[in-house]
Amino acid sequence: MSSIQKQTIQGTAFSYVGIVIGFLTTGLLLPNLLGKDQNGLIQLLSSLAIILTQFANLGINGAGGRYFPYFRNYERGHGGFLLLAVGTSLLGFLGCAVALWVFRPWVIAENQAKSALFVQHYYLLLPLTFFTLFFNLFDTYARLLYDSVTGTFLKDVGQRVFFLLAVLAHWFGWIDFYTMLWGWLGSYLIPLGLMIASVVRNGHFTLNPTYLNLPPGLAVSLYRYAGLTLFAGLSSQVILHIDKALVNNSLGLSSTGVYGTAANFGSVIAAPAMMLYKVSGVVIADAWKNNDLAKIRSVYAKSCLSQLLIGCLVFVGIAANLPSVFRFLPKGYEAGYYVILWIGLGKLFDMATGVNGTILNTSRFYVWDSLFNLLMVVLTIVLTPMLIRQYGLNGAAIGAALTTGLFNLSRTLFVWYKFGLQPFTWRNAAVIGVGGLVWLIAAWPAYPTGTLVAVILDVTLRSVGIVAAYVGLIFALRIYPDLNGMLAQGVARFRR
Repeated sequence: MSSIQKQTIQGTAFSYVGIVIGFLTTGLLLPNLLGKDQNGLIQLLSSLAIILTQFANLGINGAGGRYFPYFRNYERGHGGFLLLAVGTSLLGFLGCAVALWVFRPWVIAENQAKSALFVQHYYLLLPLTFFTLFFNLFDTYARLLYDSVTGTFLKDVGQRVFFLLAVLAHWFGWIDFYTMLWGWLGSYLIPLGLMIASVVRNGHFTLNPTYLNLPPGLAVSLYRYAGLTLFAGLSSQVILHIDKALVNNSLGLSSTGVYGTAANFGSVIAAPAMMLYKVSGVVIADAWKNNDLAKIRSVYAKSCLSQLLIGCLVFVGIAANLPSVFRFLPKGYEAGYYVILWIGLGKLFDMATGVNGTILNTSRFYVWDSLFNLLMVVLTIVLTPMLIRQYGLNGAAIGAALTTGLFNLSRTLFVWYKFGLQPFTWRNAAVIGVGGLVWLIAAWPAYPTGTLVAVILDVTLRSVGIVAAYVGLIFALRIYPDLNGMLAQGVARFRR
């Protein structure tokens, strides 16, 4: 098993453990425990902090993904890259803090009437952005040193466990909502401390300025690339997270709570893709350095098929159980039914196109990715408010799905045109066909209308049937040869 496969499997396992915890927390406990506006506050602050974090990083994480192979030197502190990254991020965070202070009067004027709770807790964006910024920085640094699992565990499992503890404390009446918010912030601070400790333990933490080695030619290339990846990364985060801000602006904080809860289901589908991007980025950057196009082609093809395979199963599992899922949520959250489907389709299309963005970002044509990002940001900002006015919450989800689809289609076609890399075969289409057939069959039996125990039993049996039918068809049709190989090895070990 290759390093990419091993770390992807480990990271995906951690991601799905975190997803179960996250679903329990944000999908069930928060909607039933908090008001829609309180839930919307957490959703909105999270999305805005992600966008601010991308700006504050000033593109240094993205630049590291491409240029770290030129810094990698254990004896010389990896050329002082960590010092460079920390200094750059501190400068970017200072800029974010100034921007939040300057725009505060405008934010108050726009949100006082329909989102007063957001105005009241506006400055929580500062610590939330700081903790997220530096966790991402040290996670990226560890990933560049071929450790992508530690950060995934701390972010997807650790942070969610700490937040769950704060939510449970509020549920039992030990703390009020405002104290729970500080516990939520603490759930970001603790993983940051543990991530730094991991880097120190592995002997890669050094801020010694004497190690800093940045030749003029490399400096110019790195800063130019950082500027472009800053724009590209900021644009991609705007595409992914601006929908909650637009919903808040048009419909208010309570609607943001409903939309955000529904949108969280998309993270369940996209979890394997997030892990794959972390692992494959370093490998593809090294392959470009060595002009190893065959390796890139192999990673690209496998990423498209494997991510579509997993994503399609999860999407079908969620879609077929949606009528039962809303039985566990308070009245009003059923408005997010089609939001889940639309956003899920967008995430599935993103996974189906694999590491197209990683290939483009680490190639000599990385400037084009910034252009694609610019076009998608403009389309998002123009199209989504129009769709919200026409279709409400569903309009925001339709806008998110359309922009995600067009964004990935443009990058896929460009990679095909410039590098001749076309990763799709009949197997990709077969996965979609199998997924559609299983969804049709799984949605056919009537959904229970009785007690919650009956609903839980129905979800369990329906989900087991979906997994059995889906995996069985994939195996029987030999759509994913690696799966047949792994099962054959497992059977052989069992017999021995």
